[in-house]
Amino acid sequence: MTSEKLYHYEIILLSLLVLVLPSLEALKTFFWFSYLCVYLLRRFREGRLSLLPSQQINIAITLFLLAAFSSTIANWPFDNGFKGFIDELRYCTLFLCLYNGGYTAREYRRIALLIVLGVLGGLLYGLVEFLLQMRPELQFHSAGILTQSSIYLGIAIILTTGLLLDDQGEFNRYKKFLLVAWFIQVFTLIYMGSRGSMLAVAAILFIIALIKCRIRTVLLFIGVMAVLITVAGSLLKVYPDNPFSKEIKRQYSVERIKHADKERLQLWNLSIAKLRTAEDLVWGVGPRNYKSIQNEDFVTRSESLSTIINFHHAHNLFLTQLIEQGFIGLLAMLYFYFLVLLKILKLWRTDTSRSPAWYWYAGLGGFSIPLIAGLFNTPFYQEHAMLAMLLMGTMFAQPENRGKAQKPLHMTEIYDNK
Repeated sequence: MTSEKLYHYEIILLSLLVLVLPSLEALKTFFWFSYLCVYLLRRFREGRLSLLPSQQINIAITLFLLAAFSSTIANWPFDNGFKGFIDELRYCTLFLCLYNGGYTAREYRRIALLIVLGVLGGLLYGLVEFLLQMRPELQFHSAGILTQSSIYLGIAIILTTGLLLDDQGEFNRYKKFLLVAWFIQVFTLIYMGSRGSMLAVAAILFIIALIKCRIRTVLLFIGVMAVLITVAGSLLKVYPDNPFSKEIKRQYSVERIKHADKERLQLWNLSIAKLRTAEDLVWGVGPRNYKSIQNEDFVTRSESLSTIINFHHAHNLFLTQLIEQGFIGLLAMLYFYFLVLLKILKLWRTDTSRSPAWYWYAGLGGFSIPLIAGLFNTPFYQEHAMLAMLLMGTMFAQPENRGKAQKPLHMTEIYDNK
């Protein structure tokens, strides 16, 4: 099979992956694995497959993976085994493939649009499950519980915002679709009621508003959202017994908020108490193995800590990383985030038009939404991490000067530039 055919199949598999990512667990894994195999085969046939990374960001990703693998081996055996490492392998390989794949500018944009389409399909799927009482909350079928689904949705909102604000290429043909998609996504995020994700999205949209300085556009968005929320609030009062009314009242109830905050504080105290034992500081307790600390002596001896029920993670991505993968894993994560932040700033400084392209917003969303929301909610894993890595890899693959990006880039041109 020629490299051109492999390249064609690769794009198809990547497109299918982003469409089903928030909704279909089995197909997500199948398309990811198939895409990775085809990608590696194409790179091998082209003579561009190297096991020794040379680019700084590739080295950072490799260290990220090595830290997870080493932590797994150091703590072997444990219940989740290689589950945590495989989870990191998924999103790290997606970053590497999108960064080094050499796709054209048109193909990167098409993948971005398919991500938005996949989010809308995932919301429809989640809505059907919620109405049929198959799930107690409105969330994606595969992208995790409500907090994780909200982070996934928040990343998609910033991506859609970037596509809306980007004036290049085929943007105008999809403007109405993107505008409707943006309002659906934002309205759904507010309905879900995840405070961490809403805070993250609001902060980034505020930064984007400052960058673009289009006050009338911002006021228009605020006005339309205010009207939608007012109409929705009126409908909830008129129909108080429908599932949506009951769910939104529960999500924003004082009791639920107090319970969530109490659980969050308990887990932060638990994490700090674990660190004070000075055990497992180098390699941690193992990826996705946070729950193992519930059986340690310092927990069973403490009245307050022994009452904790949920031991899934620390409700802070850095604390979770530190406890699960130790200082080595935390340093690897911080090194990667540092390089991403430098790239975001560098792309902004070198943009001659001072009007960032859509991929800059995509990378900003993939970087900032999981980080800000992760300070209070879920750590960096599962589907929202895969989406974030897809978008950050796309950002890294683009030229630093937007003036050079008028001609679509082919894979050989990107390889030569690197």
